[in-house]
Amino acid sequence: MKIDVDFIEFYIKKKYKQKLEDYFGVTKSVSSAWRNTSFPEKRLHEFVYKEGTQDIIELLKRIYETKKLSNQINP
Repeated sequence: MKIDVDFIEFYIKKKYKQKLEDYFGVTKSVSSAWRNTSFPEKRLHEFVYKEGTQDIIELLKRIYETKKLSNQINP
């Protein structure tokens, strides 16, 4: 299964509470172009390098395990 820009954007928003352009340090027009055309392979590699995996299941676990721990600490 290949990661797409929509999943990356979702992951960044849930895990880091950041926008796509903030995570990658680009302008809004650049991130908009990525959504409407194709996400650059170089940026996909950057995402995988930063996160340590491209396994979607692993990334989802990270989001929801973090959220679960946060809820246990601050009910």
